[in-house]
Amino acid sequence: MFKETQLHQEFMDLEQHMRLLDRKLADAQHRIRHGSSAEFIEKARQDEKQLLSELDRLMTRMRAIEGQLLLLQKSATRH
Repeated sequence: MFKETQLHQEFMDLEQHMRLLDRKLADAQHRIRHGSSAEFIEKARQDEKQLLSELDRLMTRMRAIEGQLLLLQKSATRH
């Protein structure tokens, strides 16, 4: 049960971080669309690329946690 609690907490923490990344990503995309200079837009594109990479890693970890939780639930119902 302790492992399951840890996984749930990590998942909730990752969800919170994902919401923050979503806001930052929206800001970067807004700067790309409405940038006032080529340098400003390029910086926003770099930010977007970095944020998408971080979001991809975060979502991959979230899917892994979901899989672990499913396995734990499945093994708990067998006993």
